[in-house]
Amino acid sequence: MKNILLVDDNRTMLLFMEKMLSKRGYEITTASDGAQALQILEQRPDIQFVLSDWMMPEMDGIELCHRVKSADYSRYLFFVLLSGKDDQQSIISGINAGADDFVVKDTHVDELVARIKAGFRTLALHNEITNKNNQLDNAYATMKKDLESAGDLLKRLLPTENKLSGVELSYVSIPSAQIGGDMLGYMQLDEDNVGFYLLDVAGHGVSSALMSFSVQQSITVNSDKGSIIKSSIPEPPYYRLNEPHEVLKQLNDLYLSDDQNLLYFTMAYAKLNIKTGKLAFSIAGHPPLVWLHSKTGEAEFIGQDSFVVGAFDFVDYESAYLQLEPGDKIWIYSDGITEAEKGTAQFSEEGFKNAVVELKDHPTTVQTELLVNRVRDWQQAVQFDDDVSVLVVEWTGYPKGEEPCNTRLSTKVNAQFFK
Repeated sequence: MKNILLVDDNRTMLLFMEKMLSKRGYEITTASDGAQALQILEQRPDIQFVLSDWMMPEMDGIELCHRVKSADYSRYLFFVLLSGKDDQQSIISGINAGADDFVVKDTHVDELVARIKAGFRTLALHNEITNKNNQLDNAYATMKKDLESAGDLLKRLLPTENKLSGVELSYVSIPSAQIGGDMLGYMQLDEDNVGFYLLDVAGHGVSSALMSFSVQQSITVNSDKGSIIKSSIPEPPYYRLNEPHEVLKQLNDLYLSDDQNLLYFTMAYAKLNIKTGKLAFSIAGHPPLVWLHSKTGEAEFIGQDSFVVGAFDFVDYESAYLQLEPGDKIWIYSDGITEAEKGTAQFSEEGFKNAVVELKDHPTTVQTELLVNRVRDWQQAVQFDDDVSVLVVEWTGYPKGEEPCNTRLSTKVNAQFFK
């Protein structure tokens, strides 16, 4: 049933219109002025069509129209204003008040009914759009909640300890949205070695986050012998730790893109002997590491020219080896921090290295947070446009009584040092 609220202070006109419209299948509710009409609309949320006279005591049709068409009114109404005047100024006043249509009282009944039918078609379209928007809002709210839950789960994958045997660590990982494509981690590989890594999947959103999760699982879930991290050998201890370039090569084979999967990622993976301070690392399309020397307080870039993981099947990666001194720190980061912008300027890798030096006297456990806050202050913005991840690893020194390794910098292949 199509409901109409008919508003007129002339009882004769009210009865005539009610009878005429009822015969044409409309359910009519009547009010003698605007104030009474507002009360009825409050009690009858099913009424969305108002046919109102202009001139009435208490509250006229123009004021009633203003009220129900205001932004804070509870629902949408189709409002037709009836008037004995058909001059241009009256029509303009009615439309400016928010009326959807303007009808002169002596208009033929068939024309009035035709306009009412057109009004109900408009109402039907409005209600359909509103329902679809509500469905979209509900779907978005569900997706947002799911993404927030996924983001919380991904955060739980991040390390909770900031110390492993022989090393002290600190990190910050901030997705640019609910979930991001950065992932970092570290783990005790065996009694003598720890491994740590940071990867940055291209793009943002669900697909990037799922890939970062998958890579993380590939590295850490099966870190026993025969995994990406370790290989089985026939003699004791029946395994060997894979070199960093071997880890990246296996990941490239595992996540090689195809026509359906065009995702790839950059990554830095390192293996540190906690007794000797010998560090092995390999980089796949990732920004250079920063090596902070404890004795001199100076920092340098350590990087390699290499391909990203998952894009090409012909790729080989390289491992580089260097000797840390007790207190030396290795910084790994994603380009979201160095490409943070202020106007046309970027924070830059050089800016990152300088910040590392300036923060060297602070405790390792707080340095990453201090560095990220420094970038926020520099760009004068809290939110980053890209995922931001920063990891610092300090070798605290070989255990007492252990002779240090006398191996200085050595490389399996050429390692590039960026000053």
